[in-house]
Amino acid sequence: MRRLGVLHGLGQDGQKKLEGGEHGAASVIVAMVLVVLLGFAALAVDVGAMYAEKAQLQNGADSAALAVAEQCAHGSCGDSTDTGNQFADSNANDGTSGATVTFPDSTTVRVVTKARAAGSTTDGFGLFFARVIGIDNTQIGATAEASWGAVSGATTLPWTVSDCVFKANLSASQLSDFNSTGTFSGDPLPNHLTLRYDENAPAYPGCAAQNGYAPGGFGWLDAGSGCSATIDAGTAIVGSKPGISLPNVCSAMPSTIIGTTVLVPVFSSAVSLNNGNNTKYTIVGFLAFKVTGYKFSGSIQDLDPLAPSCTGNCRAIQGYFTRFVSLAEGLKTSNVPNYGGSEVFLKN
Repeated sequence: MRRLGVLHGLGQDGQKKLEGGEHGAASVIVAMVLVVLLGFAALAVDVGAMYAEKAQLQNGADSAALAVAEQCAHGSCGDSTDTGNQFADSNANDGTSGATVTFPDSTTVRVVTKARAAGSTTDGFGLFFARVIGIDNTQIGATAEASWGAVSGATTLPWTVSDCVFKANLSASQLSDFNSTGTFSGDPLPNHLTLRYDENAPAYPGCAAQNGYAPGGFGWLDAGSGCSATIDAGTAIVGSKPGISLPNVCSAMPSTIIGTTVLVPVFSSAVSLNNGNNTKYTIVGFLAFKVTGYKFSGSIQDLDPLAPSCTGNCRAIQGYFTRFVSLAEGLKTSNVPNYGGSEVFLKN
């Protein structure tokens, strides 16, 4: 009761002083809360923008690395810095980002992208609310690595070609590179060829009789469903379908391959088995062949007028050697000779 009396004794002036002190304390608390709220706003807006920028930079790094790797897999890396910048910029919403392209090894490219303001050449990402607390910008970047290599395992057309025939269609400098390094630059000579697999097939200079096909085999391999053969050059040895006619599962194949580039297994040697009823091929890699014509048993033909003629008992696939670069899954790469069939893939 005494305390109540003391408070009552303060009167109206004392009460006003107390209320004024409370108002001052509330103002300080509100100011402090506002600072905290601004900090959260900076986190909500700026961090969200940073994550969005990071995603753009990663997309740019990935696409740039794959684009450079694809160029390299085609036989020439070209202007890799220009390619890297083009793909990095095209994936930025403001059309600007910095890209650095390096090669950690002979079959790998690394692209590092950095955030930049539109039209700027200086790395840095401008912030908004964070400027209130003295942070104007920050560094944001992304990294991607892509590699390329010779296809060593794939599901392909169930037909094989001698490596001697392929080498006969390289230029002298390409052949020298291939023999010393297992790969070559540029594209193979674009000569339209008639790759015969019948008993009267003429041999290329320096190649074995019938271009390496042994009695009992004419290049057709054991085929699974869908007229395809799944082959791993690491396993190396595959069997053949005897005879010169198409495998039964390939009856619908001819019209589907004309005008397309197909992967074809390459063999280095062939051994006749079972008194010439079968052949065993040693597969050493995969080449790329653009199909422009064919002549199969049963009057199945669509001949290429630019290729050497195929008449009478001639059986052949026509076209020219080229390069095949794929980003598709399901292929394997390893340290095998590169006959022009390559895979490109991201490493991270």
